Amino acid sequence: MPVFSVPRRVLPIVLLPLLAASRPAAPFAQPGRLDVGSFTLLINGQRAGREQFSVQRVQSPDGGTLEVRSESAIGDRRVAMRLETDSAGTPVRYSVEARQGADVTLRLGGQRVRGRFATLARSSTGEAAREYLLRPGAVVVEDDGVVQYALLVHNRALAVDSGVTLPSLTPTANGQGAVRVVLEAVSDTITLAGGRRDARRWRVVVGDGDRRLVWTDADGRLLRLSIPARRLEAIRDDVPR
Repeated sequence: MPVFSVPRRVLPIVLLPLLAASRPAAPFAQPGRLDVGSFTLLINGQRAGREQFSVQRVQSPDGGTLEVRSESAIGDRRVAMRLETDSAGTPVRYSVEARQGADVTLRLGGQRVRGRFATLARSSTGEAAREYLLRPGAVVVEDDGVVQYALLVHNRALAVDSGVTLPSLTPTANGQGAVRVVLEAVSDTITLAGGRRDARRWRVVVGDGDRRLVWTDADGRLLRLSIPARRLEAIRDDVPR
């Protein structure tokens, strides 16, 4: 995840409450839970960090139906994320807090407002407000993070070798683009928690052509992620229950 680098300027007062959403995630155990677990993060085959996460159903007044939370660590870098979406995976609320050691390097909050997604960010170099047009089916795709991929495949009914192209937002990098999601196989096999497991394999291609491979179970719960260009793998620690 790139560190936010923007000039300092006066922020619209109406957006200031967005920063309240950027506090670290609360404990994960909640009613309506769809999935909970953790991933071991490997770089060049060597253990580099860990991400714990939860996915749950919610019912918020402004249309949120799913909530994803994660806390990840690689070295002395920590990132806490909370994303609330509607049933299509389009963001309703979003927050990220990144730390390097004891220092907060980025704090970003965002929310949907009348067909747009407004964000407010504070970093070590300044503050910035941004607004994005929310096109139908838009999803959040960041450079870092594992559990975000759960929303790309959630309730995605595709035939093998077919796919869908979705508008994407990358709020931490001030970016908009598109992401392609393709179902490659429904009968792949992976090793998980010391045993062989049936899995579905998905191919995710972001706007710059970077390819990621995602494995899920039949219920869409994440099992593994591979980003070859970064030599990064995330392997689930336990079998989903």
